[in-house]
Amino acid sequence: MRFPSAPHFAGGRSRPDAQRPQPLAIVVPTDDPNDPRFLVPPGSGYDGVVRLEFPDDGICTGALLRTGRHILTAAHCFEAVQQTGIPNLFPSPDDVSVSFDLPTGSATLAAASVAIHPEWDNTENYNNDLAIIELVQLAPAQAERYALYRRRDEVGQMITRVGYGVRGTGRTGEDPNDETTLKRLGMNRYDTLGDTLNEPPLEADILPGTQLVYDFDNGLRRNDALGVEYGLHDLGVIDQMLAAGSLTLGASEARYTLLSLEVGTSTGDSGGPSFIRGQIAGIASNGYSPDTPGVDVTAANDTSFGEYFFDTRVSAYTDFIDAVLATTHRPSAQTLMLGGTWGLSSLPLLLAVVLASRHHVRRAIARCRQTL
Repeated sequence: MRFPSAPHFAGGRSRPDAQRPQPLAIVVPTDDPNDPRFLVPPGSGYDGVVRLEFPDDGICTGALLRTGRHILTAAHCFEAVQQTGIPNLFPSPDDVSVSFDLPTGSATLAAASVAIHPEWDNTENYNNDLAIIELVQLAPAQAERYALYRRRDEVGQMITRVGYGVRGTGRTGEDPNDETTLKRLGMNRYDTLGDTLNEPPLEADILPGTQLVYDFDNGLRRNDALGVEYGLHDLGVIDQMLAAGSLTLGASEARYTLLSLEVGTSTGDSGGPSFIRGQIAGIASNGYSPDTPGVDVTAANDTSFGEYFFDTRVSAYTDFIDAVLATTHRPSAQTLMLGGTWGLSSLPLLLAVVLASRHHVRRAIARCRQTL
C-alpha cells in the first residue's frame, strides 16, 4: 500500500493504445513507507487478509470469507503472461498458495479450486476482475472471517484498505525493488463509480455499476485527479473529516495527520479488500495516471499522488460469490480430474462458474500483478 508519500496498490489503467495498467500495492502519504501507523501486526483484526504467492514469485492479496474456506481476490492475479483480451478462466490451483500471518506464526494452505468470474475480460478495462480460491481445509481459527458489503451506497464512504503491496510514498511512488512482504493499511474514500470515467479524457469501457473509484490526494487541488479531469472536486479524507466536523484546519499538525491517513494501492495489493464498517466492499483491481499534465506528481503510473484507483464493486457480484460458495468442492479420487464446470442457474444471465481442480492443466496466459 502507498501512503500519501508511500507506494499504492493495483495496476494502472490505460487506453487500448497506451501501456497496460500494472497491479498495485499500498503506498503511504508520509515520507516513511515503514511508518508504524500503517503496518498491520498479527492479532489486530486483519489476520483474514492473506498473501497469495505464485510460482514466478508474484504476490497478490486476498480476504477470507465467512465460510472459512474461501478467499476473495482478483482474477487478473492468475494471468501469467500478458495477452490482452485472452482471459485465463481455468487456472490451476497448484499455481497459488495462501499464507496467513497469525499471532502464533505463519500458516500456508494449498488451494483446492479456483473460480474465475466467467466474464472476466482481461482487457485494460478490467471488467469482472474477480476470483474465489477454495482452500483444501478450513482456515486457522485465529483468522478473521469477513462478510460482504451488500448495500449499494459505497460512493462517498470512507474505506480501510489492507494489503501486501510494495512500499512507497505518495511523493515518490512505489519502490519496485522492495522485496519485503509486510501487510499495511490506510484510508481513502470512494469518489464515484468506475463508469464515470467512460467519458473523456479516459474514455474507458467499464461495465456500469461494477467498479468503484478513488484518487490519491495530497490536499492540493492541482493534484486532485477527479476534480481536475471530471469536476468531482474534493480532497479525499480531508473533506470527509471536515464534513463530519472532526477537523479544524487551523492547525497544520492536524492537517498533516489527516493527510497521513490517505493511501493508494501498489504492486502486490491486487486482490486485496477495501472495508466499509468491517465488511468487504471492494477488491483492488488497477490504477491509472491522469492524462492532464501536472496532476500526477511523478508523471508516471507508480501509485503517487494524483492517480486513480479502481476496485471491483463487491455489491455488484454478490450473486456470483454466493453461488460459488454454495458449491464447495471436496476433492476425491473421483473429482480430482482435469477441471469441472457447474452451471449455476441462480446467477443472473445464467453465468457458469468454472472450478479447476488441483490437477487441472494450466493455460499459459497473462498475469498482471507484481513480480518481486
